[in-house]
Amino acid sequence: MLTLRHYLITDTYRNCMKKLILIALMMVGVVPLCVAEDYDRVAASFDCSFLSPNRECSTILNSSETLHMVGGAFNYVHGFRLGEVTFLEAGVSMGALTGNSEELTLDNGTTLKEKFSNVNLQVPLNLVYRFPLSEKISLSAFAGLVGKYNLSYKVKTTGSGPDGHLSHTIDLLSDTSRGMNKNTVWHRLQAAWQIGLGLNIKKYYVGISGGTDIIPVYSRSKATINSASLKVTLGYTFRIGSKKSSPRPSHPKSMAAPKSLTQ
Repeated sequence: MLTLRHYLITDTYRNCMKKLILIALMMVGVVPLCVAEDYDRVAASFDCSFLSPNRECSTILNSSETLHMVGGAFNYVHGFRLGEVTFLEAGVSMGALTGNSEELTLDNGTTLKEKFSNVNLQVPLNLVYRFPLSEKISLSAFAGLVGKYNLSYKVKTTGSGPDGHLSHTIDLLSDTSRGMNKNTVWHRLQAAWQIGLGLNIKKYYVGISGGTDIIPVYSRSKATINSASLKVTLGYTFRIGSKKSSPRPSHPKSMAAPKSLTQ
């Protein structure tokens, strides 16, 4: 089960990050000054999501299981140039996730299996700092917020036992669905923070990012279900370019009249 300790940064990690940042800044100073432009990127990503109930919610559900969901998404991002190496990225993503809970056996011998499915629309907003490694390769570090709208969140329960086979589907976003009410319905709107790294090789992009909820998928009183995410992205960038800045002349042009006019 995911807990807060998974996200605590140790002193060793801090020291390593300081050294990496120092090396990156030194590399920026070595690479020729570039003037970056706005860009657009289309990408596909492999997504993982981990849903974990807190202690109060585990008591209600009689389970502390962390649900693992996997899937993918199609993404579009536009990068707005803020400075020579800083950008503001805004985009949109459409994705889907599925995951199975552990099999449950009831006292009467009935076995139950649950399959969760989610379709979502996400709007990320990131501040990006790009470290040039060479003229055609750069490393991007980013942090930001993600708004998420759950278009669908369902769980299908199947089982078999003394009473035969059973199967039913519950809409977790509807308080009128079977077994749901105003106190058990999940949220359509979520928000999260995220951090990540990306490698730009010419027009190709490879990135990894992760984050946790600010607004969880479920919260009632003290009972919450929090989610953490991990994403690996492959993309292609359009309208990305850079041009070396022209060096300033060491001596200004003379304003003196041509020799032909002074003779």
